[in-house]
Amino acid sequence: MNNDAFNDKQEQFSNLWDGITPKGVNRTKSLKFRQYILEHVRQMRRPLTRENARKYWMGELKSEIQDRDSF
Repeated sequence: MNNDAFNDKQEQFSNLWDGITPKGVNRTKSLKFRQYILEHVRQMRRPLTRENARKYWMGELKSEIQDRDSF
């Protein structure tokens, strides 16, 4: 994954988390996205934080768990 794609994905997460759309801020979309992501984080038995949600979105949380389980 190149650096531009990485930054785009981080920016996309930030916009979805904050509910930023081309038409303005959409609080409902923000809450729906947070609920969706945090449910996945909960299933991985991690604390429900924005940082863990970002790690899930970026694929880092899954790789951390795989690395931990491989030992």
